[in-house]
Amino acid sequence: MRNIREFLASSGLAASDGDAVPSSEKRFPDGAQYRVEIPSVEGPEVLSEVLVEADARGVPVHRVSQGSGGMLLTDDELSAMVHTAAIRSIEVSLFARPLAGWGTSAAAVASGAGALGAQAHGTEQLVACLADIERSADAGIRSVLVTDIGVLDTAVPVPAQSP
Repeated sequence: MRNIREFLASSGLAASDGDAVPSSEKRFPDGAQYRVEIPSVEGPEVLSEVLVEADARGVPVHRVSQGSGGMLLTDDELSAMVHTAAIRSIEVSLFARPLAGWGTSAAAVASGAGALGAQAHGTEQLVACLADIERSADAGIRSVLVTDIGVLDTAVPVPAQSP
């Protein structure tokens, strides 16, 4: 192990974890060093309860995420989450759904296909994901989590480079 650590150090790498890694001086615009996200906040009632508990424990919440996407929320539920988040200056981030894991194909649950479940399977799921993103944005959600590179590429096309 000693030779490996010496090799790492001679290569300009840290030879171990610990005090050798300096604390980052980078900060968010408000001066904070970190942010707290609560995942799996699946609706407005859960969001309210999360905030009650966070307040009781003195935990600042900066962002919540919801794994089911806007498609499983009613218009009123989306509006309620946007409203609550705005009052508390909290970011709400919804996944773009549905994806292969939500479909009828057995491919996403086949042995060794774990990553497939988070990918759009066919044009209809691409259309559904884009519609989910659009509906969430129309409701006031400004952050969407996209797990499929094709959905991301389609939703946010990169401008063409001029020659």
